[in-house]
Amino acid sequence: MRVFGWAFAFALIGLVGGYAATLGIGIVLMEVNGVSQREGAAAMGLAFIIAPIGACVTAIVTASTAAVITGRRERDRLGGTLPPRQPWGRTARGAAGGLGGFVLGYGAAVLILFAFYQLRGSPYFETYVWALAAAWLPVVLGIAGAVGGAQLAMREKAAPAT
Repeated sequence: MRVFGWAFAFALIGLVGGYAATLGIGIVLMEVNGVSQREGAAAMGLAFIIAPIGACVTAIVTASTAAVITGRRERDRLGGTLPPRQPWGRTARGAAGGLGGFVLGYGAAVLILFAFYQLRGSPYFETYVWALAAAWLPVVLGIAGAVGGAQLAMREKAAPAT
C-alpha cells in the first residue's frame, strides 16, 4: 500500500506541475515566436489540449519513478539490507500537522461561508463589520487549525501502564 500511496501522491504532483510547466513553456514560446493568436485559438489549444497532454505524460513519469524507487526500497528493507524505517521527528510531525490543520481549518471556513451565503441568499453584507468578519474567517480558522494540528502531532505518546 505504501508504494501505491507514494505513486499516487507523485502522480498528483506531476499532474499539477506538468500542467503548469507546459503552460508556462507554451506561453513563453508563443511570445518568443510572435504567435498572432495568443489570446484566441493558440491559447485555447495550449490550455485545453497541449498542457493537459503534457500534464498526463508528466504524471505517468513521476508516478512510475516513485513506484520503482519506493518498491525497491521496500524490497531492500524486507530483505534486511536496509534498517527499519525510523519514526518522524517532532519537527516534521509538527510541520505536517500544522499544514494539515491549516488546510482543514481554511476548508471548514470556506464551507461555513458557502452554507451561510446559500441560506442567506446573498453574499453581500449591510455593514462593514460583517464583511470584515467574513473575509477574515478563513484566515483565523486556518491559523487555529494549524496550531491545533501542530499541537496534536507534536505531543508525546502516553507511556503504557506497567
